Amino acid sequence: MAGLMEWLDAHPLILPLFIYFARITDVSIGTLRTICIVRGYRFWAPVLGFFEVAIWIIAVSGVFSRLDLWYNIVAYAGGFATGNAVGMYIEQRLAIGMQAIRVISPGHSAAVAAGLRLAGYGVTEIKGRGLNGEVSICFVVAPRKETPLILRVAESIDPEVFSTVEDVVSAVGRVYRDEVHKRGWRNLLKRK
Repeated sequence: MAGLMEWLDAHPLILPLFIYFARITDVSIGTLRTICIVRGYRFWAPVLGFFEVAIWIIAVSGVFSRLDLWYNIVAYAGGFATGNAVGMYIEQRLAIGMQAIRVISPGHSAAVAAGLRLAGYGVTEIKGRGLNGEVSICFVVAPRKETPLILRVAESIDPEVFSTVEDVVSAVGRVYRDEVHKRGWRNLLKRK
């Protein structure tokens, strides 16, 4: 252990860089773990939690081993801040889960519904009343990764559509097209 400390003293940037990247890793894993908890992935939440805490212990021990070096503390805090941003980016790219999309088109709702069905999505139409009279609400539940496509299809038919998007905790039954459901490596790993 004394030899390691001497080596770290001879290379003063190694420990802060290690702490920084360890914090980025453990905070990013923590972000994904939190999402797994919220979405009910009972298998993955504890697995990610194990690795998150193991990495955290290594990072924090690096800080406590040399409290006299202020840049270790800065690396720890900087890694935490960067880890939050990286975790959010990873979560956004993975787009885990389902979303409910409501598309309201005052004048072209039948065309919007037909376009979404043509694109392969199940659409439920609900009658409603807006400021200027009757409207039809197109309701679609689909994987989160597909939401931008659904909105583009609707906006290409009617640029004046009003849309709302919400996360869906659970959906039972066939609510979206099969080819979307079957593709992707994450479906192999999904255990609730």
